[in-house]
Amino acid sequence: MLFFGGYRVGQVKRFVLTTVLASVMLPGCAGPQVQPLMPTPIVFSALDFSPLAHIPEDQRWTPRRVYYATTRQRTQDLQKIDYTNNEADRISLGMSLVGFGVPQMSWSELSNASRQPERDGDIELALSGLVEIGNFEAATAETPAIDAAGALSWLANDINTSIDAARDKDLLIYVHGAKVNFYNTNAFAAQLDHFMGRDMTSLAFSWPTRQSILAYGTGSDVRRAYRAAPALTSLLEELSKGTTARKIHIVCWSAGGRVVTAALKEMFERHAGNDEDLRERFRLGTVYYAAADVPQSEFIEALPALNALTSRMVVTVSSKDSALVMAKSFMGGGLRIGQRASDLSEEQMGIVREAGRLEVVDVSRDWEGRGFDITGHRYWFDHPWASSDVVLSVRSDFSPAERGLAPTDHSLLWSIPADYPERLRRILTRENLSSGLREP
Repeated sequence: MLFFGGYRVGQVKRFVLTTVLASVMLPGCAGPQVQPLMPTPIVFSALDFSPLAHIPEDQRWTPRRVYYATTRQRTQDLQKIDYTNNEADRISLGMSLVGFGVPQMSWSELSNASRQPERDGDIELALSGLVEIGNFEAATAETPAIDAAGALSWLANDINTSIDAARDKDLLIYVHGAKVNFYNTNAFAAQLDHFMGRDMTSLAFSWPTRQSILAYGTGSDVRRAYRAAPALTSLLEELSKGTTARKIHIVCWSAGGRVVTAALKEMFERHAGNDEDLRERFRLGTVYYAAADVPQSEFIEALPALNALTSRMVVTVSSKDSALVMAKSFMGGGLRIGQRASDLSEEQMGIVREAGRLEVVDVSRDWEGRGFDITGHRYWFDHPWASSDVVLSVRSDFSPAERGLAPTDHSLLWSIPADYPERLRRILTRENLSSGLREP
């Protein structure tokens, strides 16, 4: 359901105390530590409704907790928690506390800014605290995960406490793209969670890309993305086994789509022969591919596996995503799924048609009617119309038409129409946003 709520007060107080101590004793990771809050999705500004309006007064605190899992190597400095660009052979687990705005920013100021189409200034997000709870060695097809210190058990138990206290019983995982650091992953996960109404439990998966276009363009970080995929596979297996999450949703951006595609393909291959409903076992909900830098041929090859595992796959495409145009031109590998599909063979078209859980949202289609195109590589995040579909795809079980999208001449392909805000106003109200939209 698309309802909104928070954590138990006692749980919040314990975490605040822990993270405040951690921020003093164990400073967070290096690199840029501040970025602005994303623009308000139009689903809120069009309805003049804050995603935070429903939250009870005793749960109104501006920072937001995010769980994390990372295959970045921790620094050797014992005086602080810091994750580098180096690859680790184990998966570290922990929690971060992401602050919204300056410390003096009030809840009402944050809530009002979160419904406004234009803001007076930036609301900066900072990593206020960091707690590592341990690490584990990923499972393989032949061996189970190695968790001698019980980090996975601790994580699952704490996530279950969070899920039990939340009004939405689902778990959201964010997988980033290239050229970002550990802080960025947590900040993006926190603000996605923020505009989901702060009602879910969220986790950031951080793989060790470097903050260099050269590292990615030469293929070095692409290989790192694929090497990180088994860790995500193992994490998803453990979360589905150890947590009570109703569904586990994934939002992946750019190169993060490679990590997710490879991870889910490996999961399917590990378990396909078990004669069971893998969708029911792993409880994967919406997997949202935002501006994904995944070669089209690679995605289509994996599509039957993804279709067997997930409740829904949403792929956004744009004709004016310069980063993907450059990736295709300079890195090879053919067309990316974040671009408009073309030149599909008859066999590939057959695979796409059979993927009944696939939805493709072309954000450039019919741009003339809207009077503007939705462009760039961060459009899914920066453009209020595109980000609204991310929110509704994860927070509701709505079909594309019920999310305000317009059909095209292809049953899998949808567009964002010129009257999108009006459609949202007809479909949604403040009351049903508050009471919930997801079917039980």
